[in-house]
Amino acid sequence: MCTIGNVFLQESNGIITFKQCDLDSKVEFNAPIISAGKDDIKYLPFTRAGSKGPWSGINSYGVSFVAADSYLLKNDILQAVNEDIFAAYTKIVSDYKTAEDAANYMCEFYTGFNNPDILLINDHQSAFFIEANEGTVECIKLTENFFASTNHFRILPNAIQYRNNHSTYLRLERAEAILERNTNALGVFKVLRDQYFGESVLSICRVNTITPPQEDPYYTQATSIFFTDGFIVNCVYQLNGNPRTNKYILISDVFGDNTRQENLSIGELAKKLTDHS
Repeated sequence: MCTIGNVFLQESNGIITFKQCDLDSKVEFNAPIISAGKDDIKYLPFTRAGSKGPWSGINSYGVSFVAADSYLLKNDILQAVNEDIFAAYTKIVSDYKTAEDAANYMCEFYTGFNNPDILLINDHQSAFFIEANEGTVECIKLTENFFASTNHFRILPNAIQYRNNHSTYLRLERAEAILERNTNALGVFKVLRDQYFGESVLSICRVNTITPPQEDPYYTQATSIFFTDGFIVNCVYQLNGNPRTNKYILISDVFGDNTRQENLSIGELAKKLTDHS
């Protein structure tokens, strides 16, 4: 289960996209390697062991995606559906040069896909939020300064109810509150480190030390953050840990100079993430 979102940066005409990846069992996350896509596209996929494709990614045209599983409530039983659609996710960043074209492709894909999914596709000037389930697809173009999502539907019906999963609602509430006050790169880092509910599965930076009976024991294992302004792509990530205990790695100008830095403070990371010099 995950927390995803974006922030439009008015001063730089750019966008930040982020994903916090939470799983209920330990998985090895792989360091990202640039791959060749269609035509002149290059892309940076984030993958993990046992998966057929990326859990997030961005390409040289600034098209990125982050996705989240959706919890459904059926007959009062909590169901998290995990069907492999990673080939489709790969095409978002390997084949498409605009977020709109990638969103159109995914909307068509979802009409033949029976399982629930939540997806956010972005480029430097547009963002599309998609909810899909059993062939029904809703896609909205995002125009506000920020957006966040966790693991329950807000457009489609049959979302898990609060009594059956507090975490997805509490994490969303916290992410929105933080980004409302800090609609910038620093706000994104604050979101991803947030432990308002302590070291528990209820926090955005999740730890399964405390797992209430209505929750599953998910805990944060990886984070990806992307920035693009149409000219440059920067990336910050941490793998096989969480943002409070693990170091971030910065890649400046991913598809150009590809300069990597470690051991930077959160303030330095926030500044360098959006540096387009």
